[in-house]
Order: sequence, then structure tokens, then C-alpha cells
Amino acid sequence: MNHALSRWPGRLAAMVPDRPVDIAVIGAGNRSSTTYQGLFQSLRPWVNVVAVCDPVKEHADRYADAVDAHAFHDLTDLVKADLVEAALVIAPIDVHHAISVTLSRTGIHHLVETSISSTLWQARDMAQTADEHGVKFRVGENFIRFHFDRIAKEIDKTGFIGPIGRVLCVHDHPGYHNNSRWLVLYGAHPETVQAVSHRMSVEPHWEAPHRYHEDEGFRCHFFRFPDNRLVTDLAGNLKGMLGRYPRPGYTELAGTRGTIARAAMEHRHGAGEVRWCSDDALRNGARHDHVFPIEHVVEDGQWICDRVELPIGPVEFRNPNQLAVSHPRAHSLSSVVSHVTDFANEVRGSDHCEFTPADAVMSMEMEVGCRESALRNGEEIPLPLADLNIEAERRVWDELRVRHGVDPHDAEAMMSIMIARP
Repeated sequence: MNHALSRWPGRLAAMVPDRPVDIAVIGAGNRSSTTYQGLFQSLRPWVNVVAVCDPVKEHADRYADAVDAHAFHDLTDLVKADLVEAALVIAPIDVHHAISVTLSRTGIHHLVETSISSTLWQARDMAQTADEHGVKFRVGENFIRFHFDRIAKEIDKTGFIGPIGRVLCVHDHPGYHNNSRWLVLYGAHPETVQAVSHRMSVEPHWEAPHRYHEDEGFRCHFFRFPDNRLVTDLAGNLKGMLGRYPRPGYTELAGTRGTIARAAMEHRHGAGEVRWCSDDALRNGARHDHVFPIEHVVEDGQWICDRVELPIGPVEFRNPNQLAVSHPRAHSLSSVVSHVTDFANEVRGSDHCEFTPADAVMSMEMEVGCRESALRNGEEIPLPLADLNIEAERRVWDELRVRHGVDPHDAEAMMSIMIARP
């Protein structure tokens, strides 16, 4: 393992393995084609795509031709070919569990897209099966790697605003992604969860040609972390329709003498700032008397860094995962590159892991706990969940059983189901 820059002159470099990992891409639908396929040039030092597998022959063949790899239309045939060390699973969530345990049982390391699974039982089984077979199993959570979270973590490390005891997040992305963000921010797992939900009728409207709405949901999640830390995470209409606040919404990280904040702007990544109270302000009303803007630096279609000038000195997060080509969504795509490079490095022996299997499962514990709490009218529920014989799990299980005609916890039965992603 090394940090060599020679392959990419003039660019920042993340840790580079001694040789790329031979991988299969499992799933050649829209997400895989529009996000991952274009990143493999940037990922050449870390991964070498040698196979593509998708149940839709047209998808697999087209993708394989584009990346110069072997095409497979059945996971069993891919495994028997013995071509790969690892796999990127970019398939429908319904089959994440079946694919994951199949790969673990055959000794293939794998990185699964979010969300980890459909049920908490599946998530726990995925992590346990990988551990039993000595397989590196990771979940590709990119939200923890977005630029605001990166610079906020660096600011928090300085202690400038004091310990962050409370988070308020409005209209961003409640659910698995945001759950993961709070785990990483606090470096701990929550102790309890509470949630309420609401749905109301709205004027019929079209979000897109294939998305028609007559009602609108809303949910509010509360997570209590150790050391008296609280997260309040709420949202309804995430796309900003009907005049609702647009993503990334508004976020406050509340410290003991200041706040790190971000608000939505015309551009998707929003604008951040640090608000701080001097000693004089603390003695006279405690209105913040200093504001330090966070600068999001993009040059020639590359996310370079995020930085802020504070009285204690500059604080900066520099992006170690720049792209091989410029892109208008560089800040989000670099986050995807980041979780793939981390995974490849772990396969090659690195012990650095930003988002462990235990974290990935806990994010699902939080999500299922929220569903169950909402069904119980906001009851506070301890985490991790002691009993999976709960209504929230049963409802998802029943829905999947009706949809696919087999037990969704039976990996072999689910592997027989062809689920195509558009």
C-alpha cells in the first residue's frame, strides 16, 4: 500500500493499492450506468472491471462492451467463472441480501450500494455471513463523504464552537443516508429512537412523466446518542414541490458557543457558515457576533476542497478523490469514488474503514426503529432492537412476499427471481 502520486501527476491522491482489485459489477441498470460506469477511469488504480452481471441480457452486454469486460446474465455463472476477487453490487435493494450472502459463501468480497437491505433481519444476516466466511463486506454510503459533512467534522475536531450536543436537520434526506451521517458525526451509535409520521392529500401533480402524486408524506426522527446528544431529522416533500423548502434543506450543528450551519441555495450543495460567540457576546445577550463563511472550492469541474478561515487558523478538508475528468457533479461523484477506493484498499489489506458493517447495520436499526416508533405513536424505542418480531419488519416482509412470491429471507429462493432495474 502506498500514497504514490506518479500515476496521476498534479492531482491529490488517496491511498493506492499495489495492484488493482479485479471486480465484477453486479447490476447494469440506470444507477450503475449513469454514475459508476463513468467513474471507472478515475478508479483504475484501485479496481479493474473484468465482469458485468445483469439478468437483462441487453443491459449486461451493453455495459460489458463499454468497459471491456465479460458479460454474465446469471450470478451463478459469474461465480463459477472464478474471474473476480470482489464485486460492486448496484442492484435493486430487494435482492441485496440474496446476492450478498451468495457472494460471502463463495469467498467474494463485496461492496453493496445503499440502502443495505429491505429488512433489518437481512442486514444482520449479511454482516454475520460475511464475517463467518472471512469476507470483506461493506456498504457504499456516500452521504458521509459529502463536502459539508467533511468540513463540519474537521471544524468539530478543533473544538472552536465547543462540543456539538444537538443536530437539527430539516428537509434533507431522513432515512438510511442521514442515519449514517449522524453515526459518523458523533462517532457513536444511538441509544434510542422516536418518530412520528404524517400524510396529507395535496392537489394532484406530476413530479416527472412517470411520477404522479395526490398525497404527501412527512416524518420526524429523534435519535438520542450517548453523552446527552440529540439529533432531530425531519422532512416531507424532498424535491421542493408545492413551495416546500428544497434540498439540502437547513442543517444546524449546535455547539456550546456556536453553530455550524448550512442552508439550501440555487445550487444543490447549499451554503455553509460557522457562527460564533465571543466572550463579550456571551456576556451580552449571546447573539453570535462572528460569521465565518465556508468556501466550497471547485476548479475546472473538480472539487478541490472545502475551507473556512477561523480566528484559530484555517480549517480545510482537501478532496483526495478527484476525478480523471471534469464533471459538474464532481463533489457528489468524488464521494462515490471515495467509498470504492476505501473498499479496494481494505481488500488489499488496509485496516482503515470509515463505515463498518456494524455502522451499516445500525443505520438500518435506526430506520426500522423509526418505522416501528411511528406505528406506536412516537414511543421511544431502545437500540439495537431486541426483538425483530415487530410490525415494521412484518409489513416489509409481507410486501416482499406478495411482490416476489417467495420468502424474502430465503436467499436461494430470491436468487431465482429476476429483478431488472431500469
